[in-house]
Amino acid sequence: MSTNPENFRPRLGSGSQQYLESAIRMATPARLRLMVTERAVEVAATLARVWKNGEQPGPNEHSLSLLELIGELLSGISGSEAPDENQLCNQISDLYVFLAKHLVSAEDRSDFGAVEEIRLVLELEAETWRAVCAQELMSKQAASASGVSARMGASAEPSMGGLNFSA
Repeated sequence: MSTNPENFRPRLGSGSQQYLESAIRMATPARLRLMVTERAVEVAATLARVWKNGEQPGPNEHSLSLLELIGELLSGISGSEAPDENQLCNQISDLYVFLAKHLVSAEDRSDFGAVEEIRLVLELEAETWRAVCAQELMSKQAASASGVSARMGASAEPSMGGLNFSA
């Protein structure tokens, strides 16, 4: 065995793997939740396709992965001191429990239609988190712009010139 210190350093993954790891490290909690939800949508679509084509009937790595992702989404829900917020948390938790039970029930029959229903619910959830992330970004940009304006002694009104990176 070589005593080269290079052997003791963790190997770096591919560029896309490094990008993903960086995105995860830098993500806000809302963005992380969106990433998990989007992955669940992708896995549900794959599982529905696999079952529809009769490739891997019954429980398989895709159904297990989807169940784990739903469990991850469920574990990210915490209660609140405010009664209204706590009620919302309970309702969302109940939704994820329902999705998990619906998936387990669908596994017995390889019911791709049930998985499509799960995917549609998760897609709605992803849309909600996309809106939350967009709102976070706009708030961050507005705070940044007002901070720059205050330092420069200018108004917070954006100028008509320059680059616009918002979509």
